[in-house]
Amino acid sequence: MIYELEGGNKKQQNIVVEAMSFVDPYLNLPDNVFIEVVLMPCFSSGCIDLEMDEEGDHNFLVEINTKQSLQEIVATVFHELKHVEQTFNKRLDQMNWNGVDYTNTPYIDRPWEKEAYGFEEETCKQWSNR
Repeated sequence: MIYELEGGNKKQQNIVVEAMSFVDPYLNLPDNVFIEVVLMPCFSSGCIDLEMDEEGDHNFLVEINTKQSLQEIVATVFHELKHVEQTFNKRLDQMNWNGVDYTNTPYIDRPWEKEAYGFEEETCKQWSNR
């Protein structure tokens, strides 16, 4: 994965760089996926957005809330990058998971959130044991 980082302070930027390098081998993403990571105050812990350029390449925007602790920022990076993987591999498309609409499903019961939280928990354990 290729990424660009902006915003946040030096400590936040450094921890995100470490987290991105750490989690990369755990994700099923090609080396040429571009991710713009923006550290900024926001209402949620993090979110992603997908953009496609003229060539049809996938470019992702990942926003990470700077009002979190460094540990929470790491967990959010892991969680949001799982959503990048889900979207890139066409399992997640807005509120559709593998072609099934989950618009009326509570947030925590959505299959992509369950998978992302499980991934976050497992990678955070691995991160702590490094």
